[in-house]
Amino acid sequence: MTRETTTSARPTRRRGRWSAALLVATSAAGAVLAPNVTAFAAASHATAAPHAAPARPWAGNHAVQQAVRQLTGAGLPGAIALIRDHGRTATAASGYADVASQRPMTTADHLRIGSNTKAFTATLVLQLVAEGRLSLDDTVQHFLPGSIHDGDLITVRQLLNHTSGLYPFEQDPAFSAPYLRGDARYYWSPKRLVALANAHTPLFAPGTKFSYSNTNYILLGLIIEKVTHHSYQHELQRRIIHPLGLRDTRLPVRSLTIQSRAVHGYLLGQSGGTPKDITSAISPSTTWAAGALTSTVNDLARFDRALVTGRLLPKAQLAEMMKAGPYKVDAADPTKSYGLGLERIQLCGVTMWGHTGTVLGTQTNAFTSADGTRQLVLTANADPDTWTTGQVSAWLTTARQTLCAK
Repeated sequence: MTRETTTSARPTRRRGRWSAALLVATSAAGAVLAPNVTAFAAASHATAAPHAAPARPWAGNHAVQQAVRQLTGAGLPGAIALIRDHGRTATAASGYADVASQRPMTTADHLRIGSNTKAFTATLVLQLVAEGRLSLDDTVQHFLPGSIHDGDLITVRQLLNHTSGLYPFEQDPAFSAPYLRGDARYYWSPKRLVALANAHTPLFAPGTKFSYSNTNYILLGLIIEKVTHHSYQHELQRRIIHPLGLRDTRLPVRSLTIQSRAVHGYLLGQSGGTPKDITSAISPSTTWAAGALTSTVNDLARFDRALVTGRLLPKAQLAEMMKAGPYKVDAADPTKSYGLGLERIQLCGVTMWGHTGTVLGTQTNAFTSADGTRQLVLTANADPDTWTTGQVSAWLTTARQTLCAK
């Protein structure tokens, strides 16, 4: 299998991301063991979403159902996939959204989309650039004086493309302390998260390297609020969610639960083979503008398609968003690069833009071709840091079985 079909849909495994705190907590109690790959092999419930029937049979309909069944057959609790190919769309779900109640996963279920939120945040910033209310070359100091060290050297662009060098706040021991004590509702304000990062020396001089850091997008959320004089949530609703009719996309920052028919997220490999439900283990305030959105695969696909086809940004700002930086962002995939809140990958010979997101036991990848005609959204409700090699392999091969189907 070629690199294009094996690495492009690769789940993210970023060192130091907040969910590592949960892994540390459970491993300290001796609970993290080798994942049980057969726990859900027989528990596959695949359903295709209604769509207009094409004039001739389309292999994509079968491929998307086979793909999600393969994921749950490999031992992942549940999976949802959406593919679009020049006007033809297929979605399918398999396995369980809630293991305890054995509620089947459906294509309409709500889920945490993690760092896919960054594409929304970046879009808001680029809209403000288009309106002349800020510049990509403006510094953090200009908007948030005194908020971070060397704020006069770090630009908005460097926050967007993760070249600021700012320390990831989630790696500070104080960040995870409340959750290790069992206080899942502990609320971190955006400014306090920035303060955690600011207590550490930057990783490198601004603009000299790439290092993925949620600190960047917390600062961007604060800049959006400073410039607009409205909350981040208000601008998100006014500028993106309402205009696109994203009825199932929300920002639950203080609530541990999300809207009804929620997908539960899990750590695999627990004692007795039972996954550990971490859906509400940590306050979503920890990710805010960097990763707190909840949505559905259909809403996420609609947003991505609207973005890359120019419905949300003028051509100049969209072009800036798609300027991939010169630095390597993934040692396992040399074709992958990062723009301004968007990842660029090669999939089935097609250049695609989107993002990946891992949060509270859910992994979601969403990518769209620049012309909006090809799309892949894939989600599974288990933290990839607890996947077996076989489960990773099953995830990687779904690209060939879905988007590449003809």
